[in-house]
Amino acid sequence: MATVRMKRPITIWVLFFWLFLLALGGLYGGIAMLLDPSGSLLQMTEVLPLLPVKDYILPGLFLLGVMGVFPLFLLYGLLIRPKGLLDKSIISPARYHRAWTGTVVLGILLAIWLFIQGILIGFQWPIQYLTAINGLLIMLFAFLPSVRRFYHQRQ
Repeated sequence: MATVRMKRPITIWVLFFWLFLLALGGLYGGIAMLLDPSGSLLQMTEVLPLLPVKDYILPGLFLLGVMGVFPLFLLYGLLIRPKGLLDKSIISPARYHRAWTGTVVLGILLAIWLFIQGILIGFQWPIQYLTAINGLLIMLFAFLPSVRRFYHQRQ
């Protein structure tokens, strides 16, 4: 039986843009924190005493992996929509492609990350507001009916 391929709505391309922007920021921030764990490269040395870590290695790894590399994997999955073991759950068939589900999980992780930042260091830098807006737009576009319809798994 032939597979019916839907044309990607423009809203998916906008979602790709926001994920790519998040990935760029995560890669930049993560690499900068790992290259200089003191925070001076990012001009964040005064923030370090407010954090429960001695340097920026752990936050850098988180930014690099979760906010940098993970969105790139999601972009690949959203673009290619590969089939694999994770397409179906053990209990019941998955309703949406795993890359769409991962995008929603990423949006939740980003909200938690920003919430923890707000508690620990406050919200005082423009990048925090830009990241929050980026996260909101990722979630907004992921839940648009045209995007959900495109990634809905046909049973």
